[in-house]
Amino acid sequence: MRSIARRVRCAVARGRRPTSSTAPTREGGYYLVVFALVLGGAVMPEVNLLLILAGMLAGPVVLGWWATGRSLKRLKVQRRVPESVCAGDLIVGQIKVRNERARQGSWALLVEDSLERIGNSDANGRRSPPQRVCPAVLFPYVPAGDSRRATYRGRLPQRGKYRLGPLRLSTRFPFGLVRKTLAVGNHEILTVYPRLGRLTRRWTARHHEAFSGTHRRERRHGSEGDFFGVRPWQPGDPMRWIHWRSTARVGAPMVRQFEQPRNRDVAVVVELWQPASPEPADRENVELAVSFAATVVADLCRRGGSDLLLATPADLPHISRGPASAALMHTMMEQLSMVEAHADDRLPEVLDAALRRVDSGMEVVLVSTRPVCVAATGRFAAVAADPARRAALRRTRVVDASHPDLEAYYRAD
Repeated sequence: MRSIARRVRCAVARGRRPTSSTAPTREGGYYLVVFALVLGGAVMPEVNLLLILAGMLAGPVVLGWWATGRSLKRLKVQRRVPESVCAGDLIVGQIKVRNERARQGSWALLVEDSLERIGNSDANGRRSPPQRVCPAVLFPYVPAGDSRRATYRGRLPQRGKYRLGPLRLSTRFPFGLVRKTLAVGNHEILTVYPRLGRLTRRWTARHHEAFSGTHRRERRHGSEGDFFGVRPWQPGDPMRWIHWRSTARVGAPMVRQFEQPRNRDVAVVVELWQPASPEPADRENVELAVSFAATVVADLCRRGGSDLLLATPADLPHISRGPASAALMHTMMEQLSMVEAHADDRLPEVLDAALRRVDSGMEVVLVSTRPVCVAATGRFAAVAADPARRAALRRTRVVDASHPDLEAYYRAD
């Protein structure tokens, strides 16, 4: 007994939440009120028939208390959700309950999940109250030694990180008078990427024409790319790739090896400014700018063949760079999912940090929530002091998310 009491005191001192609880339901509360009235009416005047009735009323409460606790023993609950989704996409969460008892099944099991958005703040840096969603699934019956699965579906309209769990397993079986609740599982993190739209053909044409007359890294010598060398033939290689002269010299099939075409390198700089007291239109411009930048990043990563840089505002500018690939897309989408708008002007600092890592000939796209004049040398004095960064600043293309012309280049699906 002393060891149990010591463990309880230690748990309370550490501030741990209880893993299980048993409490009467609303119906059970009404039932207990009636039971108390009958018991009080039986004890005061000493009416034996009322005492018998009070004992009969106590039976369902005691039996329900015992049965609910027994129904949750040796149950294993697992959750399966995607690690990341885009804002507005359908989320399908799968819950699996396994009954490890040998004989007794479990009835009317309710599993509740919890999704809470974390790390959200306003333009002044003040943290807003967490937003929580609690989906639930019901398992009518889980046989002994067997398992059952159920799914819940929903959509999260806001980008960011969400904390999932812990799961809450509860039952009111058999009478619905007492509810036994058990907290199971650990916390998980779900990343909600920005909403992806669609780039129009006009944006693609403007993208290809932006650097006409400059040095391009695109190769158009052939559909497969430039001739690089020869290598031994492998199953699946087309017959047209065979290099007959090398095949005759070596005595084994040799095929030509091509260098893959390379697209233009792109740097995407995101500037999210909004007033200290933003209106709904200001918040919409912020999300539109993030969504457009995410769509450009996703499109370039799917195409591949280029280097990509992404710069976003933070206490220290956050910059990611690498070859366009699926892994880089997930890294940059996670970066965009957590970027926040600010009321102060952070564009000179972010643009200076980005242009320091921009190579010559690299296309620079500045996505902003307001009109920006890159020719204002006074505002970008640190950039204008360096000739290479000044040249990159002059060829920077500005995309204003608040301008109606954005619809000609980008469509939000």
